Amino acid sequence: MNRIRITGGSLKGRSIGVPKAGGARYTSAKVREAIFDFLGDVRGARVLDLFAGSGSLSIEALSRGSKEATCVEKDRGMAKLLRQNLEDLSLISYCDVLNMDVIYAIPFLHGKARTYDVVFVDPPYGEGFLSHSMELLKGYAIYHRNTLFILEYSKRTMLNGNTLEGWEEMRTKRYGDTLITVLKMDSDQTKE
Repeated sequence: MNRIRITGGSLKGRSIGVPKAGGARYTSAKVREAIFDFLGDVRGARVLDLFAGSGSLSIEALSRGSKEATCVEKDRGMAKLLRQNLEDLSLISYCDVLNMDVIYAIPFLHGKARTYDVVFVDPPYGEGFLSHSMELLKGYAIYHRNTLFILEYSKRTMLNGNTLEGWEEMRTKRYGDTLITVLKMDSDQTKE
């Protein structure tokens, strides 16, 4: 197992376990810093981390003062690593880990009337999960009008017009092979 460092907040400099090369892809320190520079103050925020992996984005948010996080991770081994990272950093009481597929988690959370201030959507590259996840989010409003959606995807991923229809694009920036797009919902579907 490799380790990466938390870039900001109360746990800055501490590290979390991530899979060795050849395993899941994880968000680099440079990209995480850029994301949180854009987000600014996340103190008190409720965070949803879809395709959470080892939890680097959620843990970064909690380190920076987010109130709580919900992590969705389908892979059983990765969900176990995520829980271990949370326990090692004494964050387990602030984070729910759902070991399920995103296609079931989004309706599940909607059924529980959950709403989030920040939603990270960081699926495996090249699998088509990004468009499908955004369509699901349109159908299940687990957010409010000011929720920010942070999409992380490969520069080779084509976002078609349907994927972004109904969303307001606030920013897109490239970091090597990675694109980060920040969206807000641009419709009446959102909760107050």
